Amino acid sequence: MKKALSSLFIFFILVSCGSVNRTMFGTTEKNLLKTVSIEQGCDTENIEILEKLKGLHGATYALNVCGTRMVYKQVGSIFMESSKADETISSLKEN
Repeated sequence: MKKALSSLFIFFILVSCGSVNRTMFGTTEKNLLKTVSIEQGCDTENIEILEKLKGLHGATYALNVCGTRMVYKQVGSIFMESSKADETISSLKEN
């Protein structure tokens, strides 16, 4: 019984970690590419991840989108173009 509770506790700790959470619940680079493709009207084959910085509370990606360099941020489970993400966060802080 004690071993089962310990295993369950470790499982919940692992699931709550940001990178594991993103991978298990579909917030992955594949979803980033789909989002950018739709927003920018660029096929996923023409989108390249140049740099990525992942943390516990999100991630930042530098992308080559059909020849244009763009930066996208992950806010929770959502990907947003960097300036839009910054505007959203600022407006939330003001309220």
